Amino acid sequence: MKPQTKNKILISVIVVLSIILIYGVYTGFKVKTELNNLNSQIVQLKDEKESLQNKITELESKNNLLTQDVAKIYKTCLTENACKGHYPSVSWYCNNVGDEVADYSHICVCDSSCNLNATQVK
Repeated sequence: MKPQTKNKILISVIVVLSIILIYGVYTGFKVKTELNNLNSQIVQLKDEKESLQNKITELESKNNLLTQDVAKIYKTCLTENACKGHYPSVSWYCNNVGDEVADYSHICVCDSSCNLNATQVK
């Protein structure tokens, strides 16, 4: 084999290896950049998760208070009359005996002692 042919083959191999090396380095930087972006997103999502968990805890606390308040209100009207199942001071459309109906003739409301007050609609 001629020395010129060996030199051409050697140069071709060096060029091919250089191209492979450059592509590998480029791909490595690209992958590293993507990993950094993903790590940033992970940190951001963890922060959002913590914030949402704090909000959930706060809302659960408020919900517990509201549930207790509603239970207290509901328990005040357990008597076996038209007010049973209704909250004091909350109106509904009814007939003259307090039944909730579509073709109403009265507006009913229970007082704090769970006594029915039916006012005729004019």
